[in-house]
Amino acid sequence: MKKNRIMPLAKLGNQLEELAKTIPKFETVKEVRAERLIREKALQKRKDKIYQALFNKLWECEPCYPCGSAACPECFRHHRLIMIKEVLKLCKKRKKWRGLTLIFYQDAISDDELLEWRPDALKARLRRWLKESGFEGMIIGGFEMDFHTGIQKWLPHFHLIIPNDKEAIKKLRIKMKNKRNMNARKGVVNRPMLSSELKVPERQISYRFKAIWWRVESIEYNDVYMLDNKERKRKRWTKKYRLLSKQHTDSLIMLDAIGMAGLTFMYKVRRYGDHLLMS
Repeated sequence: MKKNRIMPLAKLGNQLEELAKTIPKFETVKEVRAERLIREKALQKRKDKIYQALFNKLWECEPCYPCGSAACPECFRHHRLIMIKEVLKLCKKRKKWRGLTLIFYQDAISDDELLEWRPDALKARLRRWLKESGFEGMIIGGFEMDFHTGIQKWLPHFHLIIPNDKEAIKKLRIKMKNKRNMNARKGVVNRPMLSSELKVPERQISYRFKAIWWRVESIEYNDVYMLDNKERKRKRWTKKYRLLSKQHTDSLIMLDAIGMAGLTFMYKVRRYGDHLLMS
């Protein structure tokens, strides 16, 4: 590791730091500095130029001269708080909006494909489906990928805020439940679309804008249990862990390559400076 630096923590303006305090479990300036050091150490261990270039970018990032990389947790925290602040303004009436997760099982990719893959075509398909489903209001959120150990694949997915339009949601669900997407994992019933009420906007909106990818391990139970005098099969569940070694550094390369704008999905809304305007 290079010689230790002495630099102030990347503390933001009072308005954003006050907002951060209102969001449950939101990362502090100390926590993102610690995460940045973890990422720098992981990148420096890999000698290929692509990893060393990103290591140097993060190493040289300073509060007064931010690197702007989506792989830098300090820079991404700034971006994330701005997006949360603006989306909260646009979602004042909770019943008008819902949280939505879309999982594209059919687009799962292997480790070997990861660094060459980009989400542009997938985002274009999603925009087409939203239009065909009849959504007329703002849709905004983030793109992520997690590595699922059970199938040894990366699964692309979106966490979004959508208008509470029941008919449009129904049409989108039909598209997400196409045969290819539902039959991508043998012996597992896929759930490609999860919708929820916007009950705690600060927490739910902040969840839509994050830049850390995980390793997902699933546990399946073969036993049964009794509930209300009926025999029921115990459900399968998943747990998230940090990515291991090369997958971790490859995820950082991907975050940097896709960028903050690429990780942010926007439909019928655009960003103008630090503000969001509905189209």
